[in-house]
Amino acid sequence: MPVYNEEASIAHVIEEWLPEIRKIVGNDQFVFCTLNDGSKDRTSAILHEEEKKYAEIRVIDKENTGHGQTCVRGYCEAIKNNAEWILQIDSDGQCDPVFFKLFWKERDKYNVIYGYRTKREDGFSRFLISKMVTIVTLFATGVFVKDANVPYRLMHASTLRNMVEHIPEDFKLVNILIAAMQQRQYNIKWINIIFRDRYGGSPSVKAYSFMLEGIKLYKQLRIF
Repeated sequence: MPVYNEEASIAHVIEEWLPEIRKIVGNDQFVFCTLNDGSKDRTSAILHEEEKKYAEIRVIDKENTGHGQTCVRGYCEAIKNNAEWILQIDSDGQCDPVFFKLFWKERDKYNVIYGYRTKREDGFSRFLISKMVTIVTLFATGVFVKDANVPYRLMHASTLRNMVEHIPEDFKLVNILIAAMQQRQYNIKWINIIFRDRYGGSPSVKAYSFMLEGIKLYKQLRIF
């Protein structure tokens, strides 16, 4: 879970997700890795408080590199520590743990399982951005990915091991690149989810910034 300036939501997110993962995966069968991407508020302090309370929590404090590269760092940490499955979620409360059991159930049949946001409670502008990402990704790569930037995904570590080492350090929207690569190679299994509104704070990437990134994304995807 990449985290940036989420002091308003981070404790709640951890404490609603931990019981669900324990129930479905089993105690002592997972590590809940939180990557603090250079937060400037109390996020780091709250994370370390949670780490003291729960044995499963691991906190990595790192310099700010953005959401995508923080995800890459998380993938690398998971692979290095011999994780079999990698669950990626966001830290703002939009990923509802109620759907996790559906993902876990499909792991025997699929190596890559993503959420498909059939309903979004975070505003129409975010819905439009998701559609734009789908179109840009299709034109740039020839790969149709229904929801390329969704942060709710369960992936077998083997599907990422040979990808992460090739991700350019200046590639910001890594989630989209990974989604296109996994769709092409593994044919993503989609699980319908409801994407909640944020618990608090504001998105680290504003809607207008995402729109401006569209052209750069197209060029980077074409080159890659």
